[in-house]
Amino acid sequence: MSLSAESIARFLDETLRTDAVRDASNNGLQIANDGTVSHVAVGVDASLRFLREAAKQGADFVICHHGISWGDSLKRITGLNYDLVSFAVRHNIALYASHLPLDAHPRYGNNAQLCKALGLTRIKPAFDYHGETIGFAGALPKPVPFESFCATVAEEVSADARSVAFGKAIVRTVGIVSGGAADMVEQAGALGLDVFLTGEPSLQGYNQAENHGMNAVFAGHYATETFGIRALAKLVAQKFRLPATFIDFGIRF
Repeated sequence: MSLSAESIARFLDETLRTDAVRDASNNGLQIANDGTVSHVAVGVDASLRFLREAAKQGADFVICHHGISWGDSLKRITGLNYDLVSFAVRHNIALYASHLPLDAHPRYGNNAQLCKALGLTRIKPAFDYHGETIGFAGALPKPVPFESFCATVAEEVSADARSVAFGKAIVRTVGIVSGGAADMVEQAGALGLDVFLTGEPSLQGYNQAENHGMNAVFAGHYATETFGIRALAKLVAQKFRLPATFIDFGIRF
């Protein structure tokens, strides 16, 4: 079955409420193709390695969390910009990007999917990023030792997850913001949460966790942001009856 890139992009825009979220990323269809789509591939980053692998798999529509158009970053199509755009055009690959809309979405987003993977209940939107609420706070079904929660993260998110234990030994309430949100430990502390989970560790996040007496888990920027695009792959495959594959490089950052 073959469909147009524009029809898939419109569906994603509507589903993810793309126009309602302010973002540095120019979310939506960033590169068009000849109009038709027969195979979808999804990945975290629109890197050359990702585009090359998508081309090998015969994909002509790709969905990425981190696209290639940020602000006026494509003001000049030279250097790496040329390499990325020209490769996509030569291989007839349309590129769709969804950054903050995919983080924040209450069903298909990175953070909602992380809440689901970790079995959280009573989930509510939380965590402000430049005026946009992009994360969630929730509760475990029952209190558990912090070490047990970390073991669940290692199993469900990343075996490379790192943690700092400056809070309660027994935890129940959890805040989640995927990616590079270590500086939001302070918001988690203000919300009175027992644990804050994000992607990249930072010295600022470490110090905030210590100062606020918070437990924090840093499960990797990449690992925490595979959840949303995997959910979109399933959604697109079901909606349009197209093959949709997740290209995973297992990046440990």
